[in-house]
Amino acid sequence: MEFAFGWTILWALLAGVFQFGYSSYQYNVLMTAVANAAELGSQLNYDRGDPNGSVIAPVTNMVLYGDIAAGSTTILPGLTASNVDVNVTTDEQGMPRAITVTIGNYTLSGLFKTFSLTNKPRATAAFMGQVKCASC
Repeated sequence: MEFAFGWTILWALLAGVFQFGYSSYQYNVLMTAVANAAELGSQLNYDRGDPNGSVIAPVTNMVLYGDIAAGSTTILPGLTASNVDVNVTTDEQGMPRAITVTIGNYTLSGLFKTFSLTNKPRATAAFMGQVKCASC
């Protein structure tokens, strides 16, 4: 009888530690991907005529696949391009000043519970790349 009570408490404790650890691991992977993507986006050449192709698509791919080229397997299960928001902050003349990458509406799955992330993690980096206009 003592073993049954002790095992139940021990099992619940270990399951809780696993739940917390795995969720923290997933969030850390996501946070690292967002920070790396923001850093990459700040160094890319910005084409004022095609900001989607010059910055947004490669940064989104960096978050999803860990590379600027689209892959077949995302870094976390269930992560899609609709979860990634890339925002280029520009000044009055249309020159980029900062790149912000945010994850929205993604759910971390755990053993017993899921955790919904709304607009986090988030990373912002000052733009340091070159600006060009191929279609202007």
